[in-house]
Order: sequence, then structure tokens, then C-alpha cells
Amino acid sequence: SRKEEETPTWSFSVREIANEVNNQLKVFQSYIKEIKEASIRLEELTKMLKAGEISENVYNILLDEISNNLSLSIEEVFKIRENLELLRARAKIEWAREKIGIKEAETRTQSYSSIYGRSSVEETYSPAYRWQEIINKIDSALSSLTFEEEISMIERYLSIMRRKGSPSISENIEKAKQICQQRLNVLTEEWSAIRRDKIKEMMDLETKASQLRDEIKEIEVRLAVGEIDRRTFEYRARSLRGSLRRLEEEISKIRGYIDDMDMKIFRSSELLREMQ
Repeated sequence: SRKEEETPTWSFSVREIANEVNNQLKVFQSYIKEIKEASIRLEELTKMLKAGEISENVYNILLDEISNNLSLSIEEVFKIRENLELLRARAKIEWAREKIGIKEAETRTQSYSSIYGRSSVEETYSPAYRWQEIINKIDSALSSLTFEEEISMIERYLSIMRRKGSPSISENIEKAKQICQQRLNVLTEEWSAIRRDKIKEMMDLETKASQLRDEIKEIEVRLAVGEIDRRTFEYRARSLRGSLRRLEEEISKIRGYIDDMDMKIFRSSELLREMQ
């Protein structure tokens, strides 16, 4: 029939990729959950060893069990991430192709729309909208793994691989190492920008902290020369010292965060070099 002949060829393509993306996303989120749970187990295991609750032998046995499962999950995440990036690239290409044709389609339907009005359903289920929906889904899933989580995941994976000392632990290790290097390059560049912002934030806080210290010294002098009484001094000093303490805690937190990320990136780079 004429209706069947006019059915757009993109329908099946969009549906096919959308289904594949949905399947990949389910598996991706499942492995991300496993990785986060395994990381919590490793942290708890380390705490028990440090607290003397378990022997080093028990620690090593459990570490091997958790690490084996964790490394396999991480390898699968690397693999699925690459698949999702490929699907996103395909979707973007198709989205761009559809966008080129939109102006022509709009021109052809202007006279029709002026008479009958444009359907919001038509817009919602247009090919360009569907491709954009697929792209957004993939972007959302990939961004669900934070910068800090991904850096920690890479470092942990490489540490496990070095500890095992044998590439035979997984047939995917060489591919995983390549992806680790690629992602580390991207994350290192991203970290440069984040680091600059954090250092600026820390310097701004340092300036405020310095101003508070000066204010504390000022009221100490005013107390000494009798401009204010002890009660007024204690009230204002308590408020200023509380603010100063909060600022110093925030500065310390930011400095610790910078040091931690610097160390993770450096250690990951070193581990990759050792594994060449």
C-alpha cells in the first residue's frame, strides 16, 4: 500500500540501536553496582586487618576473592563503555543527518501546519528526537560514574593486575590496559582544569582565613587597651574563631582532595608504565 511505501527507513534503525543501548545500559549499571559494592568490601577488609580483627593470611585469601571478581567487573565496564561510546557516535551521526533534513521537511509542511496545526506527537516521535534521546541516555549513564570513582577504579584495577603479576588472569587484560591508558589521558586533562579551580577556591578561602585572623588580633588589641570589655571580646572572639575553624577545615579538605587525586593519577601512570 501507499502508506507502507512511505514508511521511513529510519524506524527500524532507531529501534534497533535503542534496544541495544537499553540492554547495554542495564548490564553497565549492574557492573557499576558490583564494583562499588566490591570497593566497600575491600575498604572494610583493610579496616579489619589494621584493627587486628583478622590475620594477614585471612586478609590475603579474602583479598584474592574480592579482587578477582572486581577485576572482571571492571574489565566488563571498560568493554561496555567502549560499546556505548560507539553507539553514541552512530546515534550522533544519524542525528546530524536527520537534522539536515528537518529544515526541508519544515518548509514542505509549513502550508499544511498553517491549516491543520503541527502535532506534538509528531515532534516527540520524530527520528531526530529519538536519536537525541538515545544520545542523552548514554551520556547520562556514562556520567553516573564520577571523576573520582573512575580514577579510583582505574588505580584499583591496575593495582590488582600488578599484584597478580600474570596477564593470564583475563584474556581481556591487554585491551583493558589500553582503555585504562586512554581514559587516564582524558581524566588527567580533566583533572588539570578541576585542580586549577580547587587551588583557586583554596586560595580564596586562605584570604578569608587571613582576614579573620587579623580581626581576632584586632579585638585582642582592643581588649588589651580597654576599648572593649572581656564579655564583648569573648562573644566576638568565639564567633570569629568558629568561622576560622570552619574555613581551615574546608581548606584542609580541599588540600587533602587535591593530594589524593594527584596520588591516584600518579600511581595509575606508574602502574601502567610498570606493566608495559
